[in-house]
Order: sequence, then C-alpha cells, then structure tokens
Amino acid sequence: MGSPEALPEDVLPSAYSQLPRIFIVAGPAATGKSTVAKALAATYGLPMVEGDDLHPPENIEKMSEGHPLTDEDRWGWLQRISQVSLETVSIPTSPPEELGDTHSNPPGCITTCSALKKSYRDLLRSQLSEPGLAILRFLFLTASEEVLLQRIEERVNHYMKKNMVHSQIVTAEVPRTGEEEVGGDDEREIEDDCKVIWTDELTPDEVVEMAVEVVKQIMLADVSEPRSLKSEEDEIVEEEE
Repeated sequence: MGSPEALPEDVLPSAYSQLPRIFIVAGPAATGKSTVAKALAATYGLPMVEGDDLHPPENIEKMSEGHPLTDEDRWGWLQRISQVSLETVSIPTSPPEELGDTHSNPPGCITTCSALKKSYRDLLRSQLSEPGLAILRFLFLTASEEVLLQRIEERVNHYMKKNMVHSQIVTAEVPRTGEEEVGGDDEREIEDDCKVIWTDELTPDEVVEMAVEVVKQIMLADVSEPRSLKSEEDEIVEEEE
C-alpha cells in the first residue's frame, strides 16, 4: 500500500479534522505501554500497532544480549513504525462510548514506540504530521529507575534485560509539554503534541484510566481547527466581523 499524498498547507478545517489520528504510546521499558495501548484500542475501537514487533532481527538479537540500541539502530525501525501506522489506520467499527454516540470519529490507530529522544519523535513527526498525512499525538509514560527495575524483574520471556533499564533512563528525554510548573532554566523546546504521565505511584488500572481520559480530551480538541492552520487573512476577517 503506497503512502497517501501530503495535504496542501492551506488544508481546510474539515479536512484536518478527518485526518487519521495516530496516538503513539511512548516511554521507557516497563512503563506499561502495551497495556495502555491495548486498553485505548479497545476503548476507542481503533487498531493497534505494536512497535516492538517491528524491530529487525538484528535489533532484537542485540537487545537480547544486553546491548542497548544506538541511534543508527533505531532510524530504520522508526521509519517502519511510521509506514505501518499509516497502513493500519482505519475507521472504527462503532462510535466509542467514551466520546458519545453522536461523535463522528475519523480513522486512526494506537501505536507503541519508546520514542525516548526528541530526535526520535521528530523523525516520526517528519514522516506523519509534518507532511499533513496524520494528526500525531504522543502519550509519554515514565517512572523512576527504581520502579522500572522492579517491574522488569517481574517480567518473563521478554528480551529487555534488567541491565538495559539504566540505559533507557539515561537516553530518555521526557517531553517538555508547557504544562510543567513555571521556574528553572528549562530551555528545551516545548512539544505541544505530547502528554506525559508519571506512573510511579499509579496502579496499572489508574494509568489506563488516566490515559483513556487524556486521549478523549485530545480527540475532542482535535475536531476543532488548530490555530496554526489559520491564515492571518482569516483572522483579520474574523476581527472585522
């Protein structure tokens, strides 16, 4: 299946609101990405893409041997995730109860991908949202290293080893969403397409409940025309009226 053509920059609001929504559940290992993604897919009637399944064999072998992936290991994997997500988006079989019976829901999918660094998220944006092919939103799950180590110890038959958690924590660049407390010298660029959930003190059910509500609010908000797509001439006309 070929990729659809990119939409023009002056895409109409109605066209924007009907773009496929790709929600990427991101974060380090053992934050509950797959659990949350499955719950979101079931709640909103959307298909799910499991990013771990898209790693090439050499990546899986490397991680199984306890070696962390490099940037070079990840670029092709991230591009593959973008491609499969676009191929997977589909219209839900029925309107999700969470959004109300009258809500018209566009195509979409739920994708898991660690997307630890901003550069990784930027690559996904360059493949999906920047060309106007999809509305891309990140739900970044995270926790302290101590909590993640405990969760990894409880896992069985997973290639992610305990000694790699530290590497993921060091690599992770938790998105700055603009919703943090004001103060400090944080000069990182704001990633306003991201939401962050700290899971340290939450049960799996509480994380799922919070994620479902966050995605609900995002989906409802995205029906509106984003300000960035409105031209200055449109704003002037509105002011005159």
